Amino acid sequence: MKASIWLGEDKFETKNVEIPKLKEDQVLVRVEKVGLCGTDVHITQGLFPSTPPKILGHEFSGVIVEVGSKIDKSNLDKRVACNTTSSCGKCENCLNWQISRCSNSVQSSGGFAEFSVMPLLSTIEIPKQMSFEVGAMTEPASCCFSGIEMIDYKNKPKILIIGAGIMGILCMLFAKQKDIDFIVVSEPNPVRRKMVKQLGADFVIDPTDKNSNKQLEELTHSIGFEICVEAVGKPNLLDYGISKLRPRGQALMIGVHPEKSNLPSDLYDFHYKEIKLFGAYGRGDYFNQTPERISNFGLDKLVSKIFSLNQINEALIATSKGEGMKYMISPNL
Repeated sequence: MKASIWLGEDKFETKNVEIPKLKEDQVLVRVEKVGLCGTDVHITQGLFPSTPPKILGHEFSGVIVEVGSKIDKSNLDKRVACNTTSSCGKCENCLNWQISRCSNSVQSSGGFAEFSVMPLLSTIEIPKQMSFEVGAMTEPASCCFSGIEMIDYKNKPKILIIGAGIMGILCMLFAKQKDIDFIVVSEPNPVRRKMVKQLGADFVIDPTDKNSNKQLEELTHSIGFEICVEAVGKPNLLDYGISKLRPRGQALMIGVHPEKSNLPSDLYDFHYKEIKLFGAYGRGDYFNQTPERISNFGLDKLVSKIFSLNQINEALIATSKGEGMKYMISPNL
């Protein structure tokens, strides 16, 4: 099969490699679409830990084309979203924390290849009407779903979301299903501001506008927001969001911050206002529920461009610039 091998930094080599052999409880998935993630960019920049050489790509969908000896053949030809790890359902983490933190998990092979191998339990069938592009968004959507469920939504809160990239938009769409007052999204990119407004944001502001702080004060009557979601992964933006919270406000970190980042907040103010800070990482227990939950979100319009496997560097550059919405690879293009 053809695969793109990450060699370190921003170096990739697309070449033919052997298709991994199936174990008895595994399936072979023909990869249809793979989403480019900010984490993929961070890996190539040395900002997220990973060791080359390896096949990257953790947001993908495809079709089951072969099954192991213990897997029923009725699973063949199923259109699936692919989880990057399995769960045993029996370990301490699965029983008392999250199945995505399973201590016995088996890693799937990466999505930047024509085929990927994984346990059957790492796949979930997607709705018939769902495109492979939206199916590939199951992984980031499940991370947002898991994070949004950590928040307390009592008393119809006002919510500020910082960043209208894919994670900010997904958080907004999940939060819109709660009993809330309204959602404000802060985003400097005009293309993304337009998109998040189309998808249902109540208010959208440009943080580079000198009147943006005044706008936020008017919206909350100078009281502040009950909830802030930082969906970019920059400490200064998290600090900004925390500063907009009312006493006993809640701040959710959904954006992945680089290793050894520090929070530049005034801890006295943090303590005095009794702020709650949630770190949200991974899919929690929500991956298998996600395809059905996002099926009516209208996410197809978020796909900015689809690249071939040979264009992976171009796709990563486009993702790092943050000019569009969601870029994808089609390994079998």
